[in-house]
Amino acid sequence: MSETKFSIQEALKYGWETFKAKAGFFIALTVVLGLITAVPDYIIGKLFEQGSVMRFVSELVLRLIGLFLGMITTRISLDLYDTGETDLSKISDLIPQFLPYLGGKILYGLIVLVGLVLLIVPGIIVSYMFLYVGYLIIDRQLGPIEALKESKVVTDGSKMNLFLFSLVIALINIVGVVCLLVGLLVTIPVTLMASVYVYRQLSPRAEVVAAA
Repeated sequence: MSETKFSIQEALKYGWETFKAKAGFFIALTVVLGLITAVPDYIIGKLFEQGSVMRFVSELVLRLIGLFLGMITTRISLDLYDTGETDLSKISDLIPQFLPYLGGKILYGLIVLVGLVLLIVPGIIVSYMFLYVGYLIIDRQLGPIEALKESKVVTDGSKMNLFLFSLVIALINIVGVVCLLVGLLVTIPVTLMASVYVYRQLSPRAEVVAAA
């Protein structure tokens, strides 16, 4: 798997073609998820003073909800790539995975933080080495430690390409912001599906690996 590479151009092409095929769905999904996070955040800002306990608790709950929404978008993007369809019934399957996902994200953040504290370069390297912790927990139902180990295998030999890909993704979404934020309705879905394309190039479905 360490020999597996991917094309940034092909990833973006796939993201764009998938968006065009399901533009209505992607725009609706982006708007709904945006409202779910933005509206409560605005209300919290109006109700509670900065630094208050209630403000802290409310924002913590909102971040946890945002984390779960991230799981949902990952599950949806994987299903779209694998089958061309979305199965919203699978969202309930994510509930038991929430704690492993949270643990994986916390471990990932701590590892990257330590790397950045020691030196900038090691922090950047480990950030891409363990990039797919969340994907692997959702995709393969791995625990946090197992997902960290597997992400290291999956990204072996591809860290520089992943770094370049992330720069391109960031630039595309900056363009979306510049276009009066409306552009994000296009750039977010395109980059979401481009990202899952890259993941699947580096980490094929379990049954595909078994068949090979």
